[in-house]
Amino acid sequence: MTDIDLVLWDIGQVLYQSPFERFDELEAYAGIPHGTLPRGPFAAERDPAYDAVDSGERDEPDYWRDIEALAQRSVPGLHIYDALRDLGWQGRGRPVVLALLADIAARYRQAVLTNDATKFLGVGWRDTWEYAGHFERIVDSLDIDVRKPDVRAFAASVELLGVEPSRVLFVDDLTVNVEGARAAGLHGFRFDTTDPSASVAALRDLLGLG
Repeated sequence: MTDIDLVLWDIGQVLYQSPFERFDELEAYAGIPHGTLPRGPFAAERDPAYDAVDSGERDEPDYWRDIEALAQRSVPGLHIYDALRDLGWQGRGRPVVLALLADIAARYRQAVLTNDATKFLGVGWRDTWEYAGHFERIVDSLDIDVRKPDVRAFAASVELLGVEPSRVLFVDDLTVNVEGARAAGLHGFRFDTTDPSASVAALRDLLGLG
């Protein structure tokens, strides 16, 4: 895309494996009966609750609170993201995405827009984040007091980054967030967590990276 200066990334299920991809491992680790936790977009049959999150009909944090409550029925006091970090969340970035980040850096600016990655990566994550070197700035919803998909989150981000909205490509796994970016004047790309390689190939083509 010759009209793009900056690629703005989501973190959670784009750079890293999604929690759904680790739930088999988590259930075995925590002693939760296999198949207890929903598999979201990886479900053999549709997960209507997750579909509602993807479309914006349901709040994402509320969805994850319900999943944690479900897990705690089997293991009282269990915190899903703490357990995932115990299993090695850090260091489990998607290799195809990490390779793309390195290639993009030769031609485009890169930054992050996240809805508070503390649950994923732990308190103080920005001080030691393993992939920070790929990005010139991390914009967190906690800093700008507004969350994706609100158009104000995107407006605040491009202002902080000193770039025109029309010169930004935003990448996220949730349709509602991509639509929010487009409504704010950015280009949007929905990353398919069920087929990361295909999404990376499409991004390479879109960005002229071969």
